[in-house]
Amino acid sequence: MVSFFLASLSTGNFLWRCFLPAFAIVRTYPKHYFVGSRKEEPFLESPCEICSEQSWVGIKPEDYEFYINRAKEAGGIAVFNIKYCIVLLSIFNKTTISIKPTETDIEVFGEIMSCISLNDNDGVLKKDIVRKIKEIPKFKGNKFQTQCLLQTLGFCGILETEQHKSPFHGYVNLGLAPKKSHKSDWSYPVDFWEPSDGINKEAFKFWFEGYPEFEKYWQ
Repeated sequence: MVSFFLASLSTGNFLWRCFLPAFAIVRTYPKHYFVGSRKEEPFLESPCEICSEQSWVGIKPEDYEFYINRAKEAGGIAVFNIKYCIVLLSIFNKTTISIKPTETDIEVFGEIMSCISLNDNDGVLKKDIVRKIKEIPKFKGNKFQTQCLLQTLGFCGILETEQHKSPFHGYVNLGLAPKKSHKSDWSYPVDFWEPSDGINKEAFKFWFEGYPEFEKYWQ
């Protein structure tokens, strides 16, 4: 999945870019039965207290087209929905091609990480990082898609804070995750992350250890 993510950076294949965040989210998603959240009113329809989904959650054929189109527009998961993740992973599991990132992809991601990991990022805001990434030559993505890319790194545990951990460490009900502000359009945990927080090297190594070109970011 990491190879598809990297290969999307210069090709602009935003569907490929979505596989990684979907897997990063469900990797620690618990296998469970529906547990109604209204114990005192068991006959009333209520969401599951574990995942916040309804008991009748399911995927219809038309859902596939809807979520595929959303993926191609966003290049990531802008707003969490477990059905979105299921559709993306179903598509990935049916993929028969093998993808290898090009030198350009490696170069672009290296520049993205340089923007994020600068030592002088004190006072720099997420919107500044988005602007810097958009200016990278050969990078494919508009403002919204770049924001989704940073959120992918958040779901992977690379961009997080000590107080607000990502699904990398264990299950997080993203449907009930806190927000920094009701006006914020960022997803948890990147919503709370700032460039001055740096990166989680352990998580970065977990995902990108297969690419020695990025070794300096986990050392």
